[in-house]
Amino acid sequence: MSNGVTAEATEPQRRKFLRNATLGAVGATLATALPASRASAEELDCRVPAALLADRQAFEIFCRNFFNAFDTLQVDATLAFYADNGVQEDQTLGDLSGVVGGVPQPVCGLAPKSSIAIAFNKLFEKFRASPGPGNVSKFIHATGSMKFGGGVDFRSMPGTFRTSGYDLLGYLDIRDGKVFRRTDVWDTAEVSAADIDAIHTGNVPKLSCLAGPEPGDIANASLGMLNFTRALHEALSSGEVGRVLQFFDDSATLIHPLLRTDASATLDADSGSYGPFNRGIQIQGRSAIARFFKAVLPLLPDGRSSSLVHVVGAETGGAFEWRGGGIYAQQGIARNGIGGATAVDLFAGRITRMSVKFDTLQMGAEQRAAVKHALAGECLV
Repeated sequence: MSNGVTAEATEPQRRKFLRNATLGAVGATLATALPASRASAEELDCRVPAALLADRQAFEIFCRNFFNAFDTLQVDATLAFYADNGVQEDQTLGDLSGVVGGVPQPVCGLAPKSSIAIAFNKLFEKFRASPGPGNVSKFIHATGSMKFGGGVDFRSMPGTFRTSGYDLLGYLDIRDGKVFRRTDVWDTAEVSAADIDAIHTGNVPKLSCLAGPEPGDIANASLGMLNFTRALHEALSSGEVGRVLQFFDDSATLIHPLLRTDASATLDADSGSYGPFNRGIQIQGRSAIARFFKAVLPLLPDGRSSSLVHVVGAETGGAFEWRGGGIYAQQGIARNGIGGATAVDLFAGRITRMSVKFDTLQMGAEQRAAVKHALAGECLV
């Protein structure tokens, strides 16, 4: 297809980094994620039921306002987005420390709102000195439902949580208009060598614990989103490329951390090997996506033998958490499978944008090398 990536193309053409489009997504509207090659944004919006479109737009506005409050260091405004019983988890780091009832104690994975408040007050005091308000966290893209939740791509800026900036996928489970559970997922390979050594000391993948959703809590999603995700996951877990491709629109965009290349580091000195706003780890077009899955589907933690953990969202998009199995069953931060999250934009039952996040340094060096070799065979790295 004309919008696909060919082996004969030059490096910029082959990779389709979409630099301008990606940077524009920081201030983009819903139409950014829809396949404009087939119709105008206005025509596409008209094909989406008004209630679903309004629900999705409300979720995007919610996410923009949330990260604006965080970026400008407004503690009370940020905390107002969380439910009173809301919790937060960093799936990449796992363990958090918190204070419950005024008593310091370890928190395995989940931090309650009381601990979130204490942490935010300390962090915001630090960030006001450097890097300063407006230089902390940037919204990139959101897909989901204000009724159920979804996924939001955002960026932590350099000099905040790490010396370098890095991109995250926030998994938001929303109930009664507030964040009930937030899980941040990111790839430590994106940050500086010093940051990586502090996390994975001595090149040994970090070992910690995760809490995740409560037992029996498998979804907060519409029936349509739940059924779509289950079918997509079955296709990914089957290892059959043809089954997977049926879910993608012809002009879809795939963002995946294993598309990282060493050369990507030259895109931005402060952005590690991704480039800012995920622009170094994405490809566009169903033909390029087909080559990606053909090369590495059996090697992906979110592919063969993976399991579905939780789903949020509605018919226009959402997100799901997953855990790797098979060759990755004994890996990951809790050594029970590499965990990650995927956000999808949907139109007419097809994926127009998929964003995947997990910590690639929880994979073994030989596993990463095998992926890189396979992708190089398809001219994707």
